Amino acid sequence: MGLHDRPYWQEDAPRRRQYPGGGGGFALGLPRPGRVVKWLLILNISMFVVQLIFRFALKVSLADYLGATVGAYWQVWRYVTFQFLHDSSSLWHLGLNLLGLYMFGTPLEQRWGQRRFLEFYLSCGVTAGVAYVVMGSLLGLPRMIPLIGASGGVFGVLLACAVLFPHFRVILFIFPVPIRLAAVLIFGGMILVVLSSLSGQQVSPMFWSHVAHLGGTVAAAVWLWALPRVKLRPRGGPGLASRLRRGAWRRRMERRRRRQEQIDRILEKIHREGINALSRQEKRLLHEATREQRHEDRELYRL
Repeated sequence: MGLHDRPYWQEDAPRRRQYPGGGGGFALGLPRPGRVVKWLLILNISMFVVQLIFRFALKVSLADYLGATVGAYWQVWRYVTFQFLHDSSSLWHLGLNLLGLYMFGTPLEQRWGQRRFLEFYLSCGVTAGVAYVVMGSLLGLPRMIPLIGASGGVFGVLLACAVLFPHFRVILFIFPVPIRLAAVLIFGGMILVVLSSLSGQQVSPMFWSHVAHLGGTVAAAVWLWALPRVKLRPRGGPGLASRLRRGAWRRRMERRRRRQEQIDRILEKIHREGINALSRQEKRLLHEATREQRHEDRELYRL
């Protein structure tokens, strides 16, 4: 993303301000990450420190216990925990992922809100782990080689930004390019590596990384193009979720109407013949109706 494309360079940006007493100066600051992006950054950094402590003090690799592996495919928590682990022998793995999360996650969280962004990010990461495990099972990957890293979710965020913010520009091989062109080059390169490896029957560590990256990208594509179609509404009509809620409400009202008719008949029978004339089932229905009414009265009182 180029400098002049960033929100804090715009004229109405709250982070741009005039110096006191100055005519044309301004203070420049980096965009402040949203709450979710901030805590994701903190959690990744904290886990990296924990990894270092376990590695050097206890001689234990957390990746063996929290990374996504073919042999432990059934341990579902690994599909989340692996996203917060990184190669403890190099800062590049952590640094590049956090830079991507910060640069692309910040505007996306601002656009979508905290909950939707977090669900999107984690689901992309989970799908990346699943893609790695499935492909590893099919190709005979050693069972306990762990997948770690946040890049599955980060590449999903990159695709979302390429779709939603086409005016962004990114630095690719020292050249600023439109984000959509960068996305085409990056994902196209990944696909070529995966296909060439499969056709040549020789796979490298880069192959497995790209399998996971593309898994996260596929999840992002589902979020961006498939899920909105499920929520499509007829022209001038309510959406699917609204129609489902309306249908449930109508069924609930119909059940209440039938129950009220039964209660009316029971009350009429009591008026004619007395309460002792009621059957056991009629007494049970009357008792349940009284209890439900008391519950509704208490709920109304709380409101």
